Amino acid sequence: MPVSLLENQLLRQLGQPFPRSPEQRNQFLESDAELMLLPDGSTLALTTDCIAEEIQTGLYSDPEHIGWMTVVVNISDLAAVGARPLGLLLSESLPPGFPTEKLTALQKGIAAACQAMGVYVLGGDTNTSSCWQMGGTAIGIISPGEPVISRKGARAGHLLYASGPMGLGSAYAFSVLFGTTGQPVHYRPSPRLDAGALVRRFGSSCIDTSDGFFHALANLMETNGIGFQLQTPLNDYTHPDALRISEAAQLPLWIFLAGPHGEFELLFTLPPENETDFLKAAADIQWAPLKIGVCTADGQCSLTQSDGTSRNVSPAAIANAFPEAGGDPKVFLQKLLTIDASWQTQP
Repeated sequence: MPVSLLENQLLRQLGQPFPRSPEQRNQFLESDAELMLLPDGSTLALTTDCIAEEIQTGLYSDPEHIGWMTVVVNISDLAAVGARPLGLLLSESLPPGFPTEKLTALQKGIAAACQAMGVYVLGGDTNTSSCWQMGGTAIGIISPGEPVISRKGARAGHLLYASGPMGLGSAYAFSVLFGTTGQPVHYRPSPRLDAGALVRRFGSSCIDTSDGFFHALANLMETNGIGFQLQTPLNDYTHPDALRISEAAQLPLWIFLAGPHGEFELLFTLPPENETDFLKAAADIQWAPLKIGVCTADGQCSLTQSDGTSRNVSPAAIANAFPEAGGDPKVFLQKLLTIDASWQTQP
């Protein structure tokens, strides 16, 4: 029996009481953004996300960076469905007596992100809270007659691509939570809006890597009932900062694709007959997507390691290690090292 994501089990429990809208084009858990068919034939994309745990754990501490990331976590979900952003609603919950200079930096980060991504703040809500939390709701549009894409649609034989290198999010988290190893990690991701628009035209499924590479893989496997052969050696699609810290900390490289703090790239599948036209269109916008592997029908996942050897892995079991660790980074790391040790004893 395939392992399922613990997060999805919880989400099904939370979502079960609610009926689906007849205008909704995606089923439950099948899309990064909810897709609503409008009377004129266009599709409205809606998503909401917040930053709370990242602030409380100290993963994010710079107010300007927190403002930037508040925009990113929401707009990235629009990128994963290839929608053009219409705007963003913000929810800012601030502790009493929040310092003026921190508020100025926070709003500066939000404004900079919106300008960089071509997004407008349409409105929102401000509250006083014992905990600092930042949330948002992003709204996007897909024109009438244009195809839509979600996490659903991958088939055996389809190709697996990534919009860019994996592991930056985990490299950043490791440097903050476990101490910087060498040079600091620069972490200011930007949603892949242009890439998402192309993937929507040529691809069969898409998800962002906001929760990490293996978590995204597990979602695609669970949603589509497929497996993956990750044929490209791991180091060829791992971010240079993850490679650097993996070597310095003497940790297995795959661990830097396992964390729940991602890099906000896109992981997507592509019918092979679309590959030539897709790559030409990608080159036209100066984008070089990374080919990682192929979808399989067996529901299994094989990972090609940096030395060229192949290893069967369970992306869902890897992703589940974080909630099983109670969200404790040190316990989580030990669980991953235990998984790695178990691989060494397998034939």
